[in-house]
Amino acid sequence: MIASLDEYMAHFAGYGDLRAPLWFVGMEEGGGRDVAELAHRVGSWVARGRHRLEDLATYHRAIGLARHVDPPFPLQRTWGPLARVLQAWRAESTDVPALRRVQAADLGAHGGSGALLELMPLPATGTSAWPYASLARDIPALLDRAQYRSAYEAARVRMLRALIDEGQPRAVICYGLGDREAWTGLAGAPLHATTIDGRTCYASKTRAPLFLAVPHPVAHGSTSRFWEAVGASVRARTA
Repeated sequence: MIASLDEYMAHFAGYGDLRAPLWFVGMEEGGGRDVAELAHRVGSWVARGRHRLEDLATYHRAIGLARHVDPPFPLQRTWGPLARVLQAWRAESTDVPALRRVQAADLGAHGGSGALLELMPLPATGTSAWPYASLARDIPALLDRAQYRSAYEAARVRMLRALIDEGQPRAVICYGLGDREAWTGLAGAPLHATTIDGRTCYASKTRAPLFLAVPHPVAHGSTSRFWEAVGASVRARTA
């Protein structure tokens, strides 16, 4: 797996379509309970063609994690709010049936309107979790999370920046304010404090594309109204 893992970490960016008008960027994908799960993810990625951006639904079916993309597909706690942003940006319905449809067939989809990308390539169940230390025998930087980020973050920012330059989305929405320094690096310009529905966020002054850093969807104080306000703010800033 090691050779394929090196390639995966260097080239796999997330889910969706480079032509999507909205891109959502998080710190890392959820999941990744152990090395065996990672090996399954990487093996499926290789077998499916080593795409820079996978199709969220079909890839998750391939790795046996289809709960949030197959009926009755309950709203996932991160994807649900992002689907709400996308619908509010389009000024379309944000009721639960509409959000479920977006989550299952639009968000992170090839041909969809909302791409899902990750700053760091390896999935984890949380920022305190690090199940990959056993791989350090072959890849020393995977000994712990600090070494991993030091070794890979700058290259990942460059890779994502190149994809943004290629895809030219209308807006890049980065979530998780604890990673604001990385989001500033991704934007390549200062992000200025702004208020959306009473919460502090950070935005670039450019419209091509707009960069917006917002709290993580699972952060304390997350509400449906806030995420709809984010979508409306992006619509106003990119009009």
